[in-house]
Order: sequence, then C-alpha cells, then structure tokens
Amino acid sequence: MSATPLDPAVLARQDMHVHSRFSDGADTIEDNVAQAERIGLLELTCVDHVREVTDWVPDYAAAVARAGAQTQLALRCGIEAKLLDTSGALDVPPGDMAGVDWIFAADHQVPLANGPANPRDVRERLADGSLARADVLESIVTATAQALARRPGVVVIAHLFSVLPKIGLAEADVPPQLIDALAAAAAVAGARIEVSERWRCPCAATLRPFLARGVPLLLSTDSHRRETIGRYDYALAVLRELAGA
Repeated sequence: MSATPLDPAVLARQDMHVHSRFSDGADTIEDNVAQAERIGLLELTCVDHVREVTDWVPDYAAAVARAGAQTQLALRCGIEAKLLDTSGALDVPPGDMAGVDWIFAADHQVPLANGPANPRDVRERLADGSLARADVLESIVTATAQALARRPGVVVIAHLFSVLPKIGLAEADVPPQLIDALAAAAAVAGARIEVSERWRCPCAATLRPFLARGVPLLLSTDSHRRETIGRYDYALAVLRELAGA
C-alpha cells in the first residue's frame, strides 16, 4: 500500500501529544519514549502544560533534547497553552523558547474579547441570553486564527472545539464559514491541526476544509500516562472517514 497523508497505517505510528511529569503526566519523558519505542512508533512529541508563570521550559526543552539524542524516534518538543482572548494571546511564559518546536493552542477555557471565561459561566450566560451562541463560536475561532497569525509555523491547533460540550454546544453548531476561515488562516500561517483521541475531536466534517488547503494532520492521544500512548480508536475512525470521502 502506498503511503498517503491520510494512511492510517502510517499516521498510527505517531503520537504527537504526550504529557510527562514536567506538568500533569504520570511518567517521565524517558518512560514515554521507551513506551513509544516498545509499541513501534516512529514519531513522538513531548507536550507539557505551561502558563505565564512557568519557569521550567529551558530545563524541559533540554530534557527532551537529551532523550532525543538517545532514540531513533523523531522526537519533538512541544508546550501546551490555553487561548486567552480574541487577540490570539496564549498563556505562555515570556522570554526564550529555544528548543521548543511547537506550541499547542488549546481551548481549555472560552477565549472572549476580555479574556478567558470559565466554561460553566459561559454555559450559564448562554442559557440566560446574556451571551449569544454565534458570538461565542466566533470568539473561539477568531482567537485560534489570531494565535496562528501571531506565531506562524509554530502553532498546532490542539483538540479543536473540545470546549464546546462543556458549554452545551457541539461541532455541528459551528457555521461552515467559520471553519473555512480558520482553515484558510491555518494554511497561510503554516499551522498544523491534531486529531485528538482523548477529546474525540475534531470530527471529519470539521477537518475536511483543513485538508483541502493542505494543512497537515497530526494524530495525538493527549496521553497523561504511558499505557495509552499510541492507542487509537476515534482518531483512526476519523481518518478512515476522511480517506473514504
């Protein structure tokens, strides 16, 4: 079988979002690399959560580099930060990001114009009418697109729309024109988008505009323990749906 960008047999040999003890993972970087080698992966990305006050990024990047020098895996270093607002600001520490390959931009909260909002509060405001559904969806997409534009070539769109169920919405509620606009922004910025096993998003319909514009897909488990590294169900089903479209 020839390899294609959507070949499940090829993409299933990568896991591009795996956490370690540097943030909230259960295992060390070395443990995760050993597990990836054990199950036959070819690519692995170490990803740990940061905030503006995080001070260990240099030590983390150095640890990933040391592990990379001792493995045949294509090992990358990533950090994960939440989207803060519609300007595209990310909750990352200031200063040098030497050794960090990618920043995973995540919708852990709802990035509104005046800052990140707790999903529970947004859900209540949607219910009482003080926030409009269309405005919330546009804010999430705008924040993501702006984050890509501010850091071209560096940002990975992490588990796109994972916040929607927390606020009582679904991917199907996002207008196609918003998704098309985000896909176009991703292509211009040289961004990537992950298919997340843990969060079971985005869906095939959301991903098609990205594929049409040549935006690379990454397969990710978002594992927080080594036993789940490289174990796919949802992500492979999405790939099969896309390949059969």
